[in-house]
Amino acid sequence: MQTVAKPHARARAPRLPAEERRRQILDAAVDVFAHMGYGTAGTADIARAAGIGEPTIYRYFSNKRDLYVAAVRQVSEEILEAWGTIAGDAPDALTALQRIGVWYYQRLQSRPELLLLRSRSISDSQGGNVAEVVREQYLAIMRFVEALYRRAQNDGQLGADDDVASLTWLFMAVGTLLDQAQILELDELTPAQVLRISALIQPRKRE
Repeated sequence: MQTVAKPHARARAPRLPAEERRRQILDAAVDVFAHMGYGTAGTADIARAAGIGEPTIYRYFSNKRDLYVAAVRQVSEEILEAWGTIAGDAPDALTALQRIGVWYYQRLQSRPELLLLRSRSISDSQGGNVAEVVREQYLAIMRFVEALYRRAQNDGQLGADDDVASLTWLFMAVGTLLDQAQILELDELTPAQVLRISALIQPRKRE
């Protein structure tokens, strides 16, 4: 008598502490939303990327929009945490800004999803409270940059007549340029060109 093989049961994801599982879901959400966008990505796609069942997501997040907001917040928090460390280790504010620019470019190469989701979220926020969160996070990053320029001015690295607000906007604009070059796969923008652009917009330290 022929034995009929039973179908294999789906392997369960290993049990993790709640905070670790939530972080796992968020990491997967950042990747999926960065590549697919809010409208196209579904919670099933995120569950598959995380290696879990889709119902598990709803133990931690009410719906897809809630998960998207959390992913956008996480991206900004990771950026600010990294920039805070860089600024704390730098000898002065202008050096910190230069190192932050290098970090940003290198991170786009090694982990583009973290930064591309932030860029995509500006036009992909679906309105409502999501748009407000995106605006809030963008401003938090912008204010961090502005504070470094302000510190440089207070320390005498910039003159009293240097326009801190305009320098901040230029810094943010170059970040957007890098985002778009990565999204469009514009290899024409080389690391050497990025450094030259940085030198053009970075004010010289005053002796």
